Amino acid sequence: MSLLPENRPKLPENRVREILAQHGIPSAAEPVAILGARGYYRDTMGTAGKNDVGLYDDAAFLITPQGMLSFNFNTDPSRLGWNAGVGKPFAVLRPGLWYFRRGPHKAHPRALRQCTDEEARNLGIPNEGEFEVERSYGQGDKRNFTETGYFAINIHPGGENTTSSWGCQTLPPSQFKQFIERVWGESIHARQNRIPYLLVEGPLI
Repeated sequence: MSLLPENRPKLPENRVREILAQHGIPSAAEPVAILGARGYYRDTMGTAGKNDVGLYDDAAFLITPQGMLSFNFNTDPSRLGWNAGVGKPFAVLRPGLWYFRRGPHKAHPRALRQCTDEEARNLGIPNEGEFEVERSYGQGDKRNFTETGYFAINIHPGGENTTSSWGCQTLPPSQFKQFIERVWGESIHARQNRIPYLLVEGPLI
């Protein structure tokens, strides 16, 4: 089964801006913003009516002064359950408004990174840049619990055969170059040092 849908997500730019505007983004000072939609393809990929993990079945919409671009996207860890690497279940980022900064991710010199508390204070990011995640064994599992803090949840390229995520937000390698070049170029041009990212649930039809 392909990890990718047949097409990139289609949502009118005015609808994307309407959703973002409910949270005050983008703004004149921060004209670059990202909308992530978890389970955008939930009715046409994987298990019908369900958000799946391990698939690029989500969507990202990048707003810049030059307009909007849409991307296939992953907002989940590649699998759920126990993560021996951290001694906890894998992390699923909760819906909400989060802020990233430009920076590297492992071998990738250009990605978007969750800020440390010091970086967040310097950039004026709320809550010292902390994110809220669900440590998840699966939807509705009674063992699941929420946690707030720094988790190194970044936006970076996934793989061709895996979404390559312990909780990060990832894009297919074939689309990441266009995404990151536009984010970096437009945010630097606007002198914008923090990138707002609104994560919501659902297909947004």
